[in-house]
Amino acid sequence: MKHYTLESAPERPVTHNPELKKKVVFPEGVSCLRHISHIILNQGATAFAHTHPETTEIFYCVRGAITFSVNGEPAKLLPGHLLVVEPGEEHAIVEVRAESEMVYMMVG
Repeated sequence: MKHYTLESAPERPVTHNPELKKKVVFPEGVSCLRHISHIILNQGATAFAHTHPETTEIFYCVRGAITFSVNGEPAKLLPGHLLVVEPGEEHAIVEVRAESEMVYMMVG
């Protein structure tokens, strides 16, 4: 058994915008799950467009409002919304209107 807490999770910069800091709750992954991370995004935060050729990324909005662009199409996440970005899909965080909280994971 392994037990993790948000409080003890290491803080790391987000690759797609190093000014953003995430907490990697489950850093080493298992099987096809590569990581589970938690982030609080300040109003105005963005992450530039990128792809993951071999992995799926799953985003869950805990609070706030986060607008993504996925292959040029807007996808607005509100509390309780889940967004699945498939391998090779270009995605970015383009708008955070107010402080928002999100949990995300990479699978593949």
